[in-house]
Amino acid sequence: MKALILGDEINQFHWSMLKSVLLVLSILPVSQGILHLWQTTEGSSQIMVGFFALSLMSSLLALCFWSALKATVIDLKQEQASVLERTVIQLYRYLPMLSLASMLSYVTVQI
Repeated sequence: MKALILGDEINQFHWSMLKSVLLVLSILPVSQGILHLWQTTEGSSQIMVGFFALSLMSSLLALCFWSALKATVIDLKQEQASVLERTVIQLYRYLPMLSLASMLSYVTVQI
C-alpha cells in the first residue's frame, strides 16, 4: 500500500491555507453577533456599538484580506511535481481569496 507523504513545504502551505480559510469563516459569527447586539441595544448605545462593530469588522476584514493575499502569492519550489500537481496547487492558492469574496457577498446580502 502506497502512503501519501507530503513534503514539508507543501504541508506548511496546506496549513497556512486552512488557517486563512478559517479566519475568513470567522467573519460570519462575528458579524451575526454584532448585528444581534446592535439590534438589542437602544438609542445612543447603538452609536457606540456601531462604532465598535465598524472598527472590529474593518480590522478583521483587513486581516482576512492580508492572510488570503499572502496565501495567494506564496512561492513554492516544485522541482519534482508533475504538471497536474502544479495545476492543482495553482488553483488551490486562490481558495482563501475566493472564500473571502463569497463570505463578503453573503454578509452584504444578509445585512
